[in-house]
Parts: sequence; C-alpha cells; structure tokens
Amino acid sequence: MKIIYTRGNRTETLASISTLRKILGRFVHHRVFYEVSSRNKRGHEFFSTKNTFVVGSIEVVNRDYLTITIFDAHNSTHSIEILNPSALRIYDETMGKGFAVSFLSESPGDVESRCYLRDEGEESDGIVERCELEKITLPQLFEYLEEITHVVDPVGPRVDPPTATLEPIRSAAPGA
Repeated sequence: MKIIYTRGNRTETLASISTLRKILGRFVHHRVFYEVSSRNKRGHEFFSTKNTFVVGSIEVVNRDYLTITIFDAHNSTHSIEILNPSALRIYDETMGKGFAVSFLSESPGDVESRCYLRDEGEESDGIVERCELEKITLPQLFEYLEEITHVVDPVGPRVDPPTATLEPIRSAAPGA
C-alpha cells in the first residue's frame, strides 16, 4: 500500500504495520465522520453512505491481505472493515479542519472504492450522548407526538349541555 501525503504532495510506500497503526491511532476515542463510496473513474457514483461515530478501537491485520477494522465505541454492531486498500491518502494540511485520511481500492473495470475518515474532535468535545428523542423507539415517538399535539381547551374540559326531556306536569292533588 502506498501512502500519499497531501502536504508536500509526496508519495511513500508503507514502511510497516506499526506505522499504519500509529497513523490511525489518532482517531481512537475521537468522534469521526466517515463516507464510504464507490464510483467509476469518470466520476459516476454508484453509492455513498455517510455517518459519524466515536471510534472505540482500530484493528490492523496483515495475513493474506491487509484488513483494517474500525469499531464504534457506543455500538458493538457497528464497524467499518477496509479490505486490501491500494493507497492511503493523508489530509493534514488544513489547520482547524481536523486530521483526515482516505483509503482507496481499485478493482477491474475502472471502479474505485473509497473510505474517507475525518477527525471531528475528542469524544467529550462533541455530543457524547444522543438526545432523548434519538433514544426512544418509533412507537414511543408516536405516543410522544400524540401527547404534545393533543389540543386542550383553555377554558377547561368540554362539557356537553344536559339533554332535557319534557314530561307532562302532573298535579300532586288526587283526583284532579
């Protein structure tokens, strides 16, 4: 895998797995924005997905091919796995924008896949906990919406007027 530094526009070959671990270690316990996309060389995009999460750990393994797995700190079912990337581009020239990298993979037919990661700051810098509205289930959301949109009469509860039935008046005197 080659490493492309945007600062100074230089390219190097990856020296070691420990170097890659050190580069990616900057993301651990940080909120990260990511985009995974695939497109052909002419720029026509096939798909793209974007999200943010806090990185819990990063695993780099080089057995038959290089595998990089990035784990979400708050959701054990969420991770990103990058298989056999051909290049790593490092974006570190812009101060204040955060450190970023992208992994590039090319396949036959001029199709390029990319995984872009950008550091959004330490976990405590951003929103650590999801807001209460994001934590509730869909049925709970509908219940909540029903509660807040239920119109209450400011005068009080609505009372229907009494219904009157007219009965003939009977005199109390016998035989009358």
